[in-house]
Amino acid sequence: MGKKLVLLTYTPRPLDEDEYSRFIREIDYPAFRQNPDILDYSCWRVRDSVQGSESFTHFDLMEVADLGRWEAIAADPIVRGNVERWTREWSRHGEGHPTPADNLKMSFCERYWG
Repeated sequence: MGKKLVLLTYTPRPLDEDEYSRFIREIDYPAFRQNPDILDYSCWRVRDSVQGSESFTHFDLMEVADLGRWEAIAADPIVRGNVERWTREWSRHGEGHPTPADNLKMSFCERYWG
């Protein structure tokens, strides 16, 4: 059976990369990684677009045991609080934006086995 991945793509508001990387290391990683349904979690930024350009500047890769557990993962108070904090402090459009996908797009992915 192939790995299950949640792909999160976004472009945050203008930020200081050192400050943002500190947030990722000290707040974001521990908040997501404490959840037993999340097997691995890492954050990335696009350094250079080599051929064309992406519609995002940053992305997160979250390996989960079961995509069917997503509602339980999202309901975890620590995970939920971290998402709320990220939206408030780092998202392009902030809290209350009428289209949450403008701040963060999410896709459920499955790796081909082999």
